Amino acid sequence: MALKSDPVFERIAKRLESIDPNNRQVQQIYKFRIQQNGKVVKTWVLDLKAVKLTEGDGPAEATLTMEDDIMFALGTGAMPAKEALAQDKLDVEGQVELIFLLEPFIASLKK
Repeated sequence: MALKSDPVFERIAKRLESIDPNNRQVQQIYKFRIQQNGKVVKTWVLDLKAVKLTEGDGPAEATLTMEDDIMFALGTGAMPAKEALAQDKLDVEGQVELIFLLEPFIASLKK
């Protein structure tokens, strides 16, 4: 199933190719649970320790659950994570502060 946020994850994968594993700012593991109409339809694990993105479930230090269009908005810079949290459009399980470490990485996708 193609989702609006799929191109965001394609850009994440491409961006990971340019990361020097020996010179990283963020080394956490994030899980993205993408929903449509409140039902999880796709899950991604962004492992910045191992510098890889995989579709599927797995352990994470922070799990972010949101609708597909919100992930698209976050990934394109149309909505900051703080705003999505304030509007209850982003649910975070685990270490909430880790999403703010991820913001510069997500911002670099627009370049």
